[in-house]
Amino acid sequence: MALGLWLLAIALAQPTPNTPPPDLSPRVFEIARALRCPVCQGESAAESNAGIAVEMRRIIAEQLAEGKSEAEIRQFFVQRYGDWILYEPPARGLTLWVWLSPLIGLGLLSFGLWRYLSRVKAQAKAPLNDVSEEEITRLEAELNTERSS
Repeated sequence: MALGLWLLAIALAQPTPNTPPPDLSPRVFEIARALRCPVCQGESAAESNAGIAVEMRRIIAEQLAEGKSEAEIRQFFVQRYGDWILYEPPARGLTLWVWLSPLIGLGLLSFGLWRYLSRVKAQAKAPLNDVSEEEITRLEAELNTERSS
């Protein structure tokens, strides 16, 4: 029983994954959250335990110790990996297209829907000129026979 309590105490003593390791400052993780992990899908460099993410955090800590600003550190990683490394890439060039394409698509969809509804409305208001007198009399005769049945 003592062994079980001892194992439970060790398991509970482990640091939670969201807290920074004691050797790195919280500022390192704050900067790393703005950067993607190059090998992980959908994780920031602060969240990932991949080797490259650990190395990125180490580089961030070294550059902070050298007195570099957050913007300079981000620029270092952008020069190395491109704008892709940023979780929120700047809206310019190809990324501008990515930011604007949903708005353009919504505009085109709205325009198409407006055109469709205006055509339907125009057709509903238009008189029926295409129906001949023979067809009208035939339909009236059919309606009269159905009513009398």
